[in-house]
Amino acid sequence: MSHTPERPELYVCMDCQSVHAGNVSGGPADHRYDAPGECAACGGTEFVEMENYPHVG
Repeated sequence: MSHTPERPELYVCMDCQSVHAGNVSGGPADHRYDAPGECAACGGTEFVEMENYPHVG
């Protein structure tokens, strides 16, 4: 059986609409993804999950 990599949660910066992979926290069995602390493109700190992006604003 081959391993299928897990896709990370994606977050959209509300200031510049850049997409970022979430930061992983926790152990292998109980990990989760959180929004980045700061946007690497513009320095913004407000993010929304990718699946909720078209529905905010």
